[in-house]
Amino acid sequence: MGTELTQSRHQVLSTPPIIVGYPKEGLFTPTAAQNHRLGQRLLDNHDRKFRYCKNGGVELAAGLMGQSEAINANMADEVQDPYTTSIGDTSITVIMTTSNGISDGELADGYLVTQDETGEGYMYPIRYNEWISGDTVMRIDLYEAIRAATDATSELTLVKNTSRDIVVMPTTVAGVAVGVTNMVVTINYYYWAQVKGPCAMIVDAGDTLVVGALAGVPGTHGTDGAVGIPAITTDVWGRTIYVAASGETALIDLNLE
Repeated sequence: MGTELTQSRHQVLSTPPIIVGYPKEGLFTPTAAQNHRLGQRLLDNHDRKFRYCKNGGVELAAGLMGQSEAINANMADEVQDPYTTSIGDTSITVIMTTSNGISDGELADGYLVTQDETGEGYMYPIRYNEWISGDTVMRIDLYEAIRAATDATSELTLVKNTSRDIVVMPTTVAGVAVGVTNMVVTINYYYWAQVKGPCAMIVDAGDTLVVGALAGVPGTHGTDGAVGIPAITTDVWGRTIYVAASGETALIDLNLE
């Protein structure tokens, strides 16, 4: 069974769970139009794996790790007074803090988390979102039915798909690693980010990689998106195949998934 690409509340396109080979638009050709579901997986002919992403508001350079957008504070831990849900609901109404900057459809393929109080402990994939009163009251269509009812005390968090509005991973990490760009990506364009297999990456300033050793977020992170030797508390992205000098391009065997 395929997954779904939601382009509007009433238009859903079928896509395969994984693409094998190369997409028709080209693996290294970012596009203004969305051709696949965000997060779509692809396995190419060289045993590399990719995820379909959408760039955010800044052009992305090649060879750097991308990060999911930081969680919107005005969409997190929101008390739902007076709105409630019932078991079996697939279309619900939620209330959020104003000035959150979210547009209709921007949460498609994202996540609704019942964070606290009644109904806590559940997550539901979002099919589509649409404001019904300013930027405060929103209707959310879900792929899965509500499994635990919520009431006016429930606290909900809405999270974008982690493959949407990607930024270069900053030196102060604020999201999850989503994959490396293998090309320059224009603002707001869609592209394939590499998540597994041999990958060219820029080495962090002042860092020295070791062949065969772990590579990831540098213990002392000096360059946004660059790779280095991880510390105990920082994320591991893979292992070093080929060492390069600081600021140059190394070859990393990525293993994000």
